Amino acid sequence: MSIANQGYRKDLNLEETTSDRQALANLGGAGIAEDLDKLQNNLRNTSNTSFHTLTDGYFDFSDDINVGITSLRCIATQIFGTQGLEDAVVITAHIDRSYLVRRGDLIKIENVTGTGKFTDGQGNLTGTDTSDGVAIFNGEFALTALNDDRDQFQAVRTGFSTSIRDQDVSGSHLVIRGKDVFTYTNDDKITFNKDVNIKVNDGSTDITDITFVQGTEYYICDSDGLERFKISATPSNFASGISTFVIKTGNSDNGYTGLTTTVSPSDFDFIRSEPVLQENLINFIEPDINDDGFSYGSGTYSEQLDEIQTNNETAKYFIGKKYKGTENTHSSDFIKTEGIISMNDPKEKMNAADIVTSYDSGSGMFIEGTRAFSTDNNPWTTGTDKLETEADEVSIGELYFGDDTNGPVITGSGFDGTHSTTELTGVKSVTAGTTAPTDFSHKFPVRVENADGNVETYYLLLERNTENTSTLP
Repeated sequence: MSIANQGYRKDLNLEETTSDRQALANLGGAGIAEDLDKLQNNLRNTSNTSFHTLTDGYFDFSDDINVGITSLRCIATQIFGTQGLEDAVVITAHIDRSYLVRRGDLIKIENVTGTGKFTDGQGNLTGTDTSDGVAIFNGEFALTALNDDRDQFQAVRTGFSTSIRDQDVSGSHLVIRGKDVFTYTNDDKITFNKDVNIKVNDGSTDITDITFVQGTEYYICDSDGLERFKISATPSNFASGISTFVIKTGNSDNGYTGLTTTVSPSDFDFIRSEPVLQENLINFIEPDINDDGFSYGSGTYSEQLDEIQTNNETAKYFIGKKYKGTENTHSSDFIKTEGIISMNDPKEKMNAADIVTSYDSGSGMFIEGTRAFSTDNNPWTTGTDKLETEADEVSIGELYFGDDTNGPVITGSGFDGTHSTTELTGVKSVTAGTTAPTDFSHKFPVRVENADGNVETYYLLLERNTENTSTLP
């Protein structure tokens, strides 16, 4: 038997002590074996998070989701409250998919209608229908218990003392709240607890067909650190960089409309690897402060975490309002600008064939279906065979020529080969079909005077007549 602090012979490979823990204690001091146990086990740390929803190609946790309810019941009980023992009911809801929630998380039951049946508190039916469940079950509750399969939720509600089972649940659902403090960050290593297939179909073809294999290591990418992320097959420090699994959506991919997204199964978990490494322990050591004007914050840890949360929410709010070239920006603020506003047309809507004869696609910038910018910056909306605006002062920079009932139609004998090369002697009216803007080759000025004597010059767009092309200049 070796003696503490006297060491071991290398050639015996710790054979002097049959207990590994005693050998480590002799080498490193009492308790070192327990410390190493914790470090070793921390390398295997994991956490689970249930799949929430898909939004614009991202795994998203921000919005509330509705989960179907398969059965509802409650049992009368009493609990200790502020006034002593209070009447209460224990509500049990079975849902149609498993979802990992934790005690204290808020859930909400909605749209419970119809009747249930009274019981004697032991679950035995008394044979009498009751509509009391409408008042009992509808509401928001803090979760008190969750079964191992994670498809049976329990909550307590005070103020009732009725036991009910066989409650009508048609049309009802359970709302699982979204999370705005989700913290999966780029390069986090994750696996799936099941094989998961994601398909996006455009009505005839699967434009996305991805299968994530259970137990295979994947990596978080394109994460906002709070609510949503994408998944890559490789980490960012890989030689060729990340390899993102792209889930196509109508918002992000030109030409796709009416898409159907299927996630099968929908009740799966992300399993994140959370080892405690040496650098994590080193991060607990507070660095020296060389600048007297700098500090690491003040107050308790709880107060500092509250401040960090506030800063995150404030930053997220302003980022959402900031113009981005990669996604839509929505803001209720007034926009003031000096200089030039440049607009592009990546989907070539302004080059559509019906742009001249259709009010809806007429020249201008549209925001949420409203003409935000026209030739005079008046906001226009489409009425019945007309454009409408609530602007105080209106001037029109474009003159629309429709059919005989909606506006003037200019007709002519057409170019028949006898026309002058310098003067317009005839035009051919377009009575059917549409003309793309790029097909117009000439414009013809027309001076229009209104009832007040004001005169504006408009231009008729002309398409070159292709008849008798042999005599055209």
